[in-house]
Amino acid sequence: MKSVPYIELLGRSILRPSYQKGELESLGSKLSDKFEKAFVADMDGINKNRPQLDVIQGFCDELPTLYEGGVRYGSNVIDMLITGAERAVIGTATIVSLEELRGAFKFSENITFKVDFRDGIVSFDPQIAGRAFLPLATDVREIGIDDFIVPAQLASEASEAKKQLGFSLGVIAPASESARYEQLGADYLVSKDFRRMDGDE
Repeated sequence: MKSVPYIELLGRSILRPSYQKGELESLGSKLSDKFEKAFVADMDGINKNRPQLDVIQGFCDELPTLYEGGVRYGSNVIDMLITGAERAVIGTATIVSLEELRGAFKFSENITFKVDFRDGIVSFDPQIAGRAFLPLATDVREIGIDDFIVPAQLASEASEAKKQLGFSLGVIAPASESARYEQLGADYLVSKDFRRMDGDE
């Protein structure tokens, strides 16, 4: 199972861990020595629909990146990928509808579907919100998307769905729990405490 560091951007600074403004390129270069890819959650894009496309570009130049920038409509996926990101991550909390997800896939197949969960799957679209994971994953797989990221709460359900539907599965969880998710069949672990994944303290 691969380890993928999780980094948040907010107000043109990095929150986890805390680095000074302008250090994204050097961070990407440093991480590329130990990791094959990274996950970047652009909180300005996710919460305010103002993704930091210019800021993330330097990071993507250094390390293959899964970039979540708050895609709401299908055409927004192009903005994410223009940065040089390997994949645009589309979360259920921001995408307007399943139809827009379908539209995004027409623009590019380099899409990762992220399930946002707070006492149930979160979405504006009733076709997504509150559903069990398997029927939702079935619809998303029918679109053609074959890479999913889920929170730890959905890991077991997603693991069972993976056996039926055949997709790549990432789980957002602490690095200390990697053995558990590897046993469940996750392909990669996305972790905020990535220093523990590479042996640094």
